[in-house]
Amino acid sequence: MPVRPADAPLALQHAFRAGDPEAFGALVRPLLGDLYTVCLRMMSNPVDAEDAAQETLCRAMDAARRYDPGRPLRPWLMTIALNTCRSRLRTVWFRRVGRLLFDQPDDRTPESASEALEADQKVRAALTKLPVIHREALSLFYLKDMTYAEMAEVTGVSIPAMKQRVRRGLPLLKDTVEKMYPDLADLAGHERRT
Repeated sequence: MPVRPADAPLALQHAFRAGDPEAFGALVRPLLGDLYTVCLRMMSNPVDAEDAAQETLCRAMDAARRYDPGRPLRPWLMTIALNTCRSRLRTVWFRRVGRLLFDQPDDRTPESASEALEADQKVRAALTKLPVIHREALSLFYLKDMTYAEMAEVTGVSIPAMKQRVRRGLPLLKDTVEKMYPDLADLAGHERRT
C-alpha cells in the first residue's frame, strides 16, 4: 500500500524508530537550524555548538528505539540537545580548571547544575580575554583534552613551549577570573585571596 503524503511524517517516524538513518535524516533536516541555535546558546561558541549538535544527532540515532512515533520529534530532539550540552559543560574541563584555579578538590562540585553552568560560562568568558598563545594552549589542553604531543602537531609549536604556555596561562586565567568574577571563588567554596 503506497504511503499517502499526509501519512509520510508518521511513516518516517516509524522508520526512524526501526533504525532507518535515511528516515532520521529526512525528519531532522528541517530541525537542524533550531538544533544548532539551542546548542549555540548553551555552549556560547560556534565550534562547541557544532560538536554538541553532532553529538545530539548521534545520541538521537542511538536512542531511536526509545522514540515514540506518536509524539513530535522536535521536543524529543531538543531534550537530547539540552542534556548533551549540560553534560559537555560538566565535563573534565571545569573540574580540572576549577581544581587548578581555586584549589578545588576533585570531588567538590557546585551545588546545582545551574551553578556549574554559570561558573563554566564565566571561566570560558575569562579565557577569551587571555593573550592568544595562552588562550589557545589552555583551550586545546583543557577544552579539547589534547596531549602536549597533539597540541604541538596541531599548532607547529614545540612540546616544551606548549607546556610553558599552559603553565603560564593558568595563573593568567585565575587572575582574569578573579578580576572579572570575584564571586566565582566563593562558588568554588573558598575565600578570594588578596
